[in-house]
Amino acid sequence: MAKKPNKHPQGLTKKQAKERTEAHPLAVPFLWLGNEKVIKNFIFVPLFGAILFSVLGFFYPLHHPAPWDFFASYTLIGFVAYSFVVLCAWPLFKLLARDENYYGEGGDD
Repeated sequence: MAKKPNKHPQGLTKKQAKERTEAHPLAVPFLWLGNEKVIKNFIFVPLFGAILFSVLGFFYPLHHPAPWDFFASYTLIGFVAYSFVVLCAWPLFKLLARDENYYGEGGDD
């Protein structure tokens, strides 16, 4: 006989109920973002945006294009800038992070 997971009155598992009680009230509506499927498939959001704005750029071309503009140039520039910012998070963290005892343990404020 298969064991049923313990469900809360709202249809939540014990783990989900614990997450809700420990989370800030304004964060509760966004707990679905921590789902494993959402995390793994989130790359499709910027990819879909790049495709969408490339198609929109085809139907609504620039009125006064610069010499360096080409089809979907703003989409590609935006995607590269987005990727650059995301990929800079790790080096910036390494550069700016401090030890836990950086300010010392003195309690004489």
